[in-house]
Amino acid sequence: MNDITNTNTEFNLADFEAKDTAVLEVQNIKDDGPLLRGGQPVRIVVRSPGSREALSAQHKLSTATNARTFAAMRGKPVKQTIDEELAERAERLAAITESIENFPVSPRELYANPKMAWLTNQVEKFHGDWANF
Repeated sequence: MNDITNTNTEFNLADFEAKDTAVLEVQNIKDDGPLLRGGQPVRIVVRSPGSREALSAQHKLSTATNARTFAAMRGKPVKQTIDEELAERAERLAAITESIENFPVSPRELYANPKMAWLTNQVEKFHGDWANF
């Protein structure tokens, strides 16, 4: 635990900030060990929830959700297809992904694939925990 009661040292807010990124060691689909490709682990470098990219992606998602909600409240039909929902999720997760190591696929392609949701869920859970950063 950080001791902020010591007045002998100069206070620096940056000492308490989350890191910009953290590395997710991807687990296999059975969640009983690391996901390996060619004997090497797959890692995803994830941007902090406090990063400009993450905040921007969340803002964009919130704005779209609010627009649909207000349209529905005005009696306008709101139809969001599964593909549109997957695309929004993929875009948000791609924005918080700095890089993918040892898995040669773009973040958007990975996160838009519904059969890879087991991996996508790991990224969402990891990103949602400030303790990782």
